[in-house]
Amino acid sequence: MNYIFSWIKYGIGMLFFKIQGWKCDIIPKEIGDKYVLIGFPHNTNMDAPFGIGFSFVNRIQSSPMIKKEWMFWPMSMVFKAMKVMPIDRTSSQNIVGQVAEEFSKRDKFIPVVFPEGTRKEVKKIKTGFWHIADQANVPIVFLYKDGQKKQLFILGHMFIGKSKNDDLIKIRDVYRKAGYEIPLEDI
Repeated sequence: MNYIFSWIKYGIGMLFFKIQGWKCDIIPKEIGDKYVLIGFPHNTNMDAPFGIGFSFVNRIQSSPMIKKEWMFWPMSMVFKAMKVMPIDRTSSQNIVGQVAEEFSKRDKFIPVVFPEGTRKEVKKIKTGFWHIADQANVPIVFLYKDGQKKQLFILGHMFIGKSKNDDLIKIRDVYRKAGYEIPLEDI
């Protein structure tokens, strides 16, 4: 039954991209079933349907992180079914630790993070994704939404090194090569 449901979701995802006139890369299998997926740019709430379509096409159960303010009825029912992770941005809870701990509890886990957070004049990205990957000892996979080419690209992946700043520069360079500038004010 899961096999059939997987094909149905795949078909829905492919149909979504075809209707939108977009294409979607497939995540290489060698990356595995546990990683932090980061996406740039984050410039519209329509990024969510693209993310869902991406998950369906790739046959993965991702866990997008969203503002807890979006968890209202009836949307909360949909989001719970999609296994989203509501984030309380006003609290100083140990969100990084909570997400990193989920990796030890699950066979497959793919939290999705948009490090720009807000879409208002971002001066620097949020680096929680790096800390999650570091604590959980999992790779970071780079997703890029290219509006001009109408395609979601997988730009690669990396394991955490010894220096957060060095890793952020590497990530910035990967996205820069694709044509997108990540704001890294402190580096």
